[in-house]
Amino acid sequence: MTEKELRKLHRHDLLELLVEQSREAARLGAALKEKEEELTASGESNERLKAKLDEKDELIEKLKGRLNEKDAEMAEKAAGIEEALERLKAKLNEKDAGMVEEAARTKETFERLKNKLDEKDALIEKLRARLDNREEKIATLESEALHLKSDRWKELQKSGLPTDMLSKLKALL
Repeated sequence: MTEKELRKLHRHDLLELLVEQSREAARLGAALKEKEEELTASGESNERLKAKLDEKDELIEKLKGRLNEKDAEMAEKAAGIEEALERLKAKLNEKDAGMVEEAARTKETFERLKNKLDEKDALIEKLRARLDNREEKIATLESEALHLKSDRWKELQKSGLPTDMLSKLKALL
């Protein structure tokens, strides 16, 4: 409403307008009070939430610290394990190299022994052949000796030698 319109209004209308404005002001005051109460309640709730948030932030910081400690501890252990694995790997490589060398030496020794064994086998075969040859010669000589003995014995018996001398000769042969 403009100022002119307000001047034209009668007292009764003005009073009604004032009453209506008072009611509106009361209603708005009540609404304001209600909103202030809501705001206060909301502020208190926000304070509680902020306090809880602060507690949670503290807890998160503590947990971060513990996680960082555990991460550092795990990194230390991992480094130790890695170092131990490297040492073990180096030892295994050394042992492998040693085993390869030992295998080579063993193979070389085996080859030398095999060659010696082959030489000994060849020598044994030669000696067997010589032995067989000698055994044949001995057998031939024995048969000849038996033949000669029997012929000689007969000759000696025919020669008329005394019996005691013949028995002594027989003992010698």
